[in-house]
Amino acid sequence: MLKIISLVAATVLLSSCFTSEEHDQKVSTKSSTVDAEENIVKADYSRFESQQYDGSYSREDAPNSAVLQNATAELKDEGVEFVLYFSYDDSEIDEAATQTIIKHANFMRDNPELNLRLEGHADERGTREYNLALGENRALAVKEVLGLYDLDSRIAVISFGEEMPLVRNHDESAWGKNRRVEFVYQ
Repeated sequence: MLKIISLVAATVLLSSCFTSEEHDQKVSTKSSTVDAEENIVKADYSRFESQQYDGSYSREDAPNSAVLQNATAELKDEGVEFVLYFSYDDSEIDEAATQTIIKHANFMRDNPELNLRLEGHADERGTREYNLALGENRALAVKEVLGLYDLDSRIAVISFGEEMPLVRNHDESAWGKNRRVEFVYQ
């Protein structure tokens, strides 16, 4: 009981040290800061243009120019893979994948009008958020290698996580096909 009484007394003493004038000054300073922040937000929103997303995604959104079709057909004829596969819970680039990425880098240098979208995917194991992050990390690992060739400005990364599986079975062979990064030229 004595502790409670001493705690109340200390609270009363400390609160009397804080005058109402100091309180009013602190409150007015905070409100002027809030007003300034609201003006900044209003200025930012004045340049914002909303884009509606209808929930659909299609690879056909990419331009179907003759240049794109001819260039990618040449790359396919050379036997270059457009999909890299990854180990479980991993985003490491192995030697074979590095060689494939180098072929894509040379292709992009020879075709400066083309851009590349790296689409990262994961298998169904793990949470949705984890798989989205893992798919993004895989695509970013590929982009990092391509960045050594100064191609960063022409590369976009997107992660689909587990949302777009190639194989819908629930075994290791299916999961192995779903852990991938796809090269999509635009």
